Formats: sequence, C-alpha cells, structure tokens
Amino acid sequence: MSQNKKLECLSRLQEVLQKKFVYEDQIESIPADLRAKEANLKEATDKYQELKEKFDNLTNEQKSLAIRYDDAFNQRIEFEKQMEFITTQREYEALTKQLDDAKISEQTLLKQRNSKNVELEKIKAELEAQEEVVNQTQAVVNEEKDKVDDQIIEIRNRITTLEAECNDIREGVISDDLYEKFSNIVRKKHGYGIVPVYGQVCTGCNLILPMQFVIDLELKNMNGEIEYCPYCSRIIYKQELDEEQERSYIFEQLEPTKSDGKVASAEEAQSSGSEDSYDESMGMGEGFEDF
Repeated sequence: MSQNKKLECLSRLQEVLQKKFVYEDQIESIPADLRAKEANLKEATDKYQELKEKFDNLTNEQKSLAIRYDDAFNQRIEFEKQMEFITTQREYEALTKQLDDAKISEQTLLKQRNSKNVELEKIKAELEAQEEVVNQTQAVVNEEKDKVDDQIIEIRNRITTLEAECNDIREGVISDDLYEKFSNIVRKKHGYGIVPVYGQVCTGCNLILPMQFVIDLELKNMNGEIEYCPYCSRIIYKQELDEEQERSYIFEQLEPTKSDGKVASAEEAQSSGSEDSYDESMGMGEGFEDF
C-alpha cells in the first residue's frame, strides 16, 4: 500500500472519520436524559392544566351557586316581610307555603355552596402544589438544556477540528466525490471502509475473492488506483504477508474451513443475508470506478 498515495490517504482518513462518527453519535445520544426530563415536564404541565381547568370550572360553579343563594336568601327575607301585611287566612297559607319553599331552597343552596367552597379549596391546594412541581421540573430541564448545549458545542468543535484534519489529509489526492462515498462506507461499515486482502480473502467480509480479481487488484494498487470489494463494498488493497501467513489464506487451504463458518463463499454470504453484503446505497456504480 506504500506505493499508492490514495490508499495511504484513505487509511489515514479512516482513523479520523472513526473519531468523527463517534462524536456525531454522541450528539445524538446526549439529549436522551434531556428528552426524559422534558417528558416529565410535559406530564407535570398537563396535570397542572387539568387541575387549572377543573379549578376554573369549580370557580364558575361556586359563583353561580353564590348568586342563586343570595337570590334565595333575599326572597326568604321578602316573604318574611310580607307576613306583616297578611289580612286573610288564605293569604297566610299561600305565603307560608312560599316561605317554606324559599327556606328549603336557601338551605339547599347554602349546603351546595359550602360544599363547593370546600372542594374549591382542595383543588386550589392541589393546583398550587402542582404549580410548584412544574416550576421545579422546568428548572431541572433548563439546567439540563444548558448542560447539553455546552456538551454539544464542545463536541461540534471537536468535529470541526477533525473535518479540517480530513481536508488536510485528502487535499489534492482524494476528490470530493470519493471522500463522500468513502465516508458513507466507513459510517455504514462500523468504522472500516478500507481493509486489506490477505491471500484471496477480504478481511472486511471474510469472503473469498477470485484469483484473477486479486491479481488485478495488485496491479491497480501498483498503478495508484483503488478497488472495491464486490461483496461488501469496502475499498480493498492487497496486503503482502510473509510466506507462512500467505499460505494460511491461499484458496486451497480455505476450502475446508467453509463448513465451520470461519470463511464463507460469496454465494453463501448472499443467501444468508449477511449485513456485509454489497450495498448499492454506498454510491458505487457498476465496475467500481476509481476516482
């Protein structure tokens, strides 16, 4: 790989991108506690609003009862005054009936008013207590927001520094198009977008590459070109090993290991739905063009 400047840059970029994506993931996960506290605030606020609505309704009912009670009280007083001017038995009986009804109505409304006052005081106390809960929860949320904002600002500054480092590494060597696609591969392939080929095996997906493909790969590496694994989409390069290591990866010795799952063929990987299969969303077109 030392003769291929693109591969060297991509290898260095991979290390920086790994750190960058970790920080980006942190930005997504940091607000988790804040969201939980905001959910608590919403729950407390909703409960406060329910109590406030109930309190307002009870207040209106209490006012209505107070007016009706005052009317009944005044009516009773009026009937009692009229008793002084009664001249006949018939008038007395009729007015007595009206007075008794007025007294009953007055007492009933008085009880209802007093009961509503008690209920209103209870709800008022609950409302005040819930308002305190909302205020305390809001203070916690505000504190958490400030904390999260500070953390995110710090992480974004680190990401900006890493992006600048990426630009320095790829300047004049890696095109914008290749950089975008390579970043996509690194993100989707859990931090590894460029991997070596040992013998005939792509170490990214552990699949066996055709012998002619590996030969062509070595030539491309020597000519300063890049190639993608046809099975997992990663950028690959031929890693020279010592004779003993090379023997452990040659095709003839890989055949017996298929059954125990250490190395699988491309057909086996595709039929099993391996997550390291070729992904068209990586942005590579047919033929794995170089950039």
